[in-house]
Amino acid sequence: MTKVKIIGAGFSGLWTAYLMAKKGYNVELEEINYPGFGASSKAAGILSFQVPKNMIDISLKSMELYRSLGDDILYWHDSIWLPKSDEFNCALDIVNYLSKNNIKAKVVYNKEFDSIFVKQGIIISQPTIDIGKALNILIKRIEDLNGKIINNDQKNDYDIVIYANGPWIQDSLNLNGLVKYKCQAHSVEGKQINSIIEDDINEYYYVPESNKRAIIGNGKRIILSKPEDGFIVDSNEVYKILEKISYDYKEALNMYPVNSWSAPCITTCDGYPIVGRIGKNQYVLSGLNGAGLTLSAGLSDLLIKIIEGKVEQPKYLDPLRFNDNCNEALEIFDNICINKK
Repeated sequence: MTKVKIIGAGFSGLWTAYLMAKKGYNVELEEINYPGFGASSKAAGILSFQVPKNMIDISLKSMELYRSLGDDILYWHDSIWLPKSDEFNCALDIVNYLSKNNIKAKVVYNKEFDSIFVKQGIIISQPTIDIGKALNILIKRIEDLNGKIINNDQKNDYDIVIYANGPWIQDSLNLNGLVKYKCQAHSVEGKQINSIIEDDINEYYYVPESNKRAIIGNGKRIILSKPEDGFIVDSNEVYKILEKISYDYKEALNMYPVNSWSAPCITTCDGYPIVGRIGKNQYVLSGLNGAGLTLSAGLSDLLIKIIEGKVEQPKYLDPLRFNDNCNEALEIFDNICINKK
């Protein structure tokens, strides 16, 4: 039986461990803290379709895989998406592609939704994920399939080693093109909106949790020298985001923060994930934070197909594609018009 070691028990590592154990691999998943440590357990929960067109199939595959965990994992919402004007034609391509895949998506002009006036935008039906349930189910299924979750570095021999340890990948491997940055989100209370809002123009997102509480965040990114610094919360940021939200929804000025959290994240020079082989029997997988929840399940499925030789390594996801290091944190959402091949 092929023995596999996976380093990092965030969603990328958990999905890879589960799918490989399901296929009969002998899997050991190493996590020195606890499953979901880092950004995975702190995600806002959006499974987003606002990605470059060539990545939508990965999002759809992730949706299918999360749905397979149970009926109470996905919660569907109407999402108000406000793309930048110079990306609107690319957004229209995404709308058409989603519609062909039976996902509700339509363009709206000069229309009001739940006190939000949309001059030019897109309404998409997309899910959020119950993070806690998804983590617990994945852990249980791995263990039920005789996979092991270990918290120390075993000195065993492995046929395959997969690095899925997010912002700690740079500490483990000498790969170019990676940059660590801080992801941060806030829970706020007040009179809430029923829809998800993803405003690319003013750079913020809004995810309703209940009729009194929501999660908010923005596109501001602070580059980190070491991952651990990503856990330091900037509590003043929440008021800046609420001010941005008030451009669309005046009631945001009456909301107040109840909780804030942050975590270290990782991205690449072009914002695209890294998935594939880095050496003999060694592989790496990072869906990248910001898009990690959206892409990790689908990318885990892709990585296994690469390992088994069922698909060729996609060049635009090749972990070895960079010659230099990055000096800015660019997420895959930042330019939906870039469709790499």
